[in-house]
Amino acid sequence: MRAFTECFTYNKGVTLSSFVLSAMLGSVAEQANELLRLVHGGRYRLEVRSARTRARLDGLELQVLDGYFGGERDVRTLSGGEKFLVSLALSLGLSAVVRAQAGGVAMEAIFIDEGFGSLDPASIRDALDVLTRIGAGGKVGIISHVEALRENILQGIEVVKGKAGSRVRLHV
Repeated sequence: MRAFTECFTYNKGVTLSSFVLSAMLGSVAEQANELLRLVHGGRYRLEVRSARTRARLDGLELQVLDGYFGGERDVRTLSGGEKFLVSLALSLGLSAVVRAQAGGVAMEAIFIDEGFGSLDPASIRDALDVLTRIGAGGKVGIISHVEALRENILQGIEVVKGKAGSRVRLHV
């Protein structure tokens, strides 16, 4: 085992733990890319890059391949709405990888808290389409104040503020 570990550490500048994390992040990115194909006409794709300095692996990075731009973009260049959609895809990708590693444990519910306010109408439709597809086998809860979501989601729980306190209104 020591010889195996030393092979990574000394010959390639990659520790065994970094190698495993890179492989796991690659699996998460693959799952996220499946969902990203559904948004903005498949414009975005994630790719894992290793960040190297002084001939050793210092970390892992995600690059965005932009089909419109025709090249790589740093994730820091994404707009707020684009970041939300990529983050949503990564979260769902991580969930899928963890489920697979845990013997296929089913995800019964997922809650998304905000982020929809930064989306344009087309991005809201894309995000709702993704959530509808992944929510087919379970429940998806969205916590938001965005009016477009209320118009598109018929079932839900609405919290209504009042002078005497808040009350709950069910929409079934």
